[in-house]
Amino acid sequence: MENEKKMEQVCGFLRMTERTRLLRNTTKELEELVGFSIGDNGLARKGGKSLFMKEAIFRELAHIAEEETALDLQDVLDAYIEADEIMDRMGRAKDADAVCQHLIWHFYGDEEVTDDIAAIVGDDESPTTENESLTVAGRHVPILVLMLQKALPRLSAKGGDVKDIAGDYRRVLSLLAKTVCQNITMEKLPLLSQMEEDMIRNPEKMCRLHLIETTNSILNSYGSLSTLQRVTLSNQEFADYQFDPEVEGVWTEDDDSTVFWQFEGIANGYNLFRYSLNSERKTLEFVKYFVKFYHTDYGPMALVMHPHTIHYLLTGKPLPNNLFAYLDCTFQDGVIRFTPRTADCRWLNLRQLQHGNNDDRFSRLLEDSQYEKTDLFPDDAYDFTLALKAITNDDIFIEKDEATCYKVPKALNSLLEEVTFKSNVGTIVLRGEHPRTFLAFDDSSLYYDVTTEEDRSAKGIEIVEYNE
Repeated sequence: MENEKKMEQVCGFLRMTERTRLLRNTTKELEELVGFSIGDNGLARKGGKSLFMKEAIFRELAHIAEEETALDLQDVLDAYIEADEIMDRMGRAKDADAVCQHLIWHFYGDEEVTDDIAAIVGDDESPTTENESLTVAGRHVPILVLMLQKALPRLSAKGGDVKDIAGDYRRVLSLLAKTVCQNITMEKLPLLSQMEEDMIRNPEKMCRLHLIETTNSILNSYGSLSTLQRVTLSNQEFADYQFDPEVEGVWTEDDDSTVFWQFEGIANGYNLFRYSLNSERKTLEFVKYFVKFYHTDYGPMALVMHPHTIHYLLTGKPLPNNLFAYLDCTFQDGVIRFTPRTADCRWLNLRQLQHGNNDDRFSRLLEDSQYEKTDLFPDDAYDFTLALKAITNDDIFIEKDEATCYKVPKALNSLLEEVTFKSNVGTIVLRGEHPRTFLAFDDSSLYYDVTTEEDRSAKGIEIVEYNE
């Protein structure tokens, strides 16, 4: 009896995988993948009465799914079944785009339940019978969204090959672009750009399972940025993946290059200087970037920020995507190789760095007073100093100088209650033509201008004497 139940379940998964065309867009492509003709009877008929053979086929399909998308095929199918049941109960949506948006803003943001999704998410204040309850877990939302966008078929559909996978991607991309770029710290989610590039550069990857993975990743990314509370939590989580590859010092692009790079370790990452040498004029023109290194599922990654980034951070304006460069990187035998993840970082011509024969010569040039050093972005020059001194029940103290501190009331923002001595808290001095000083709570993306008495008093921030 147990084997019969297991056989029924595995056959059901095989039929679903085939009918929904999750892994491949056509029957022919699926047959090429599995290496045999599926025929009219379908995958579930293969292996005859052998449960072992059917499980082996499904395990191999699940293995391919995980290799190609990092998704668990059985989890996807379970979520698909539950999402399909919800679609049955909710009926036809009058405005599918609005329902999708409100689902996303509720589950991944902080929007209250709206009338058009109340039946889907349930209503604790208006109890329903068990049969009427349509409460969903967050994992179903990507599949619900794709079903509502007609990018995934219902399980009751007759099936058939995917007719326009590129059109499905474009339709979903359009919806996501107008849904997940509101009230976040960036003008556009980087994963949206990556989705656009995948559609152009890797059309062979496009299939329904990949679309589920991409949608899920985009929604999770939006969820991590949709409120300042979530930004803080995400920054704390990302900090666990940040690492120090010990790259301090001078690096060159090749032995004959007149361009060299210098990593300088600071409190929360590295300053990365790109120097261009002109021996005749005895000048060193430079640009200072900021970089952090992270471990990811796909290997080490470098996040490099353009000098202009600082102005957007300090003023709270949405950050343009082209100020961030996401680079996969490898470290081997004194060489770092960089591969851009998106095309947004054309300003950073960084492909390979090495410790070479010229390192000592370039190091000496940096110390040579005869060479004039010129910052190509002088208005973006700043210094960041960790300066957290004390935390009390009501206030946070940040060092101003040896004798005084800035006293910041926690009442200024509820996120200040989350500050600990592990937080990146300090001062940012923006140099430029008109220097200004900011208090930085970097993990929460909170920055307060404290340059003048007027700036401070408007926020209830004081300068007080401080003795440890």
